Amino acid sequence: MATEDKLDPQASFRDGMRTLIAARFESVFEAIPAAIDGSDPEGVHDVRVASRRLRAAMDVATECFPKSWYGDLHKQAKRITDELGAVRDRDVLLEFLKTERQRISAAEATGVDRLITRITSERDEARTHMIRFLDGLDSRGIKRIVAKRFGDDDRDERPKS
Repeated sequence: MATEDKLDPQASFRDGMRTLIAARFESVFEAIPAAIDGSDPEGVHDVRVASRRLRAAMDVATECFPKSWYGDLHKQAKRITDELGAVRDRDVLLEFLKTERQRISAAEATGVDRLITRITSERDEARTHMIRFLDGLDSRGIKRIVAKRFGDDDRDERPKS
């Protein structure tokens, strides 16, 4: 950090937020493979938690960065949370229905089984959409943009005060 940044609380805050946002994005990127794998519903949950933490940091830092430089990444952070919501909602509902299925009568179980089948089909469709979106983060260059704007490797991409 330059000497003048130490005397400028705005610059110090901006640098701190830049570091925090980079770490939060990295947490999202690290959690994505488990969500795509799909063998554990917690993978989707972990991405959503990481993306909500990212959004919270980005919400606090909106005044630190120019909208043209920051706005699209801020929107992408929100989209990550939103795009995984349909899968997560169905995961939670399926877990509840399967637990309840153990406690109900055989007559009621038939209806619950149909509901489980329908929700599972909806979840599969939502997962297909989610995977397409998550794979698209790479094709849209989001990781590269985050690294350039928030990483330590390229100070030319950082906004000036």
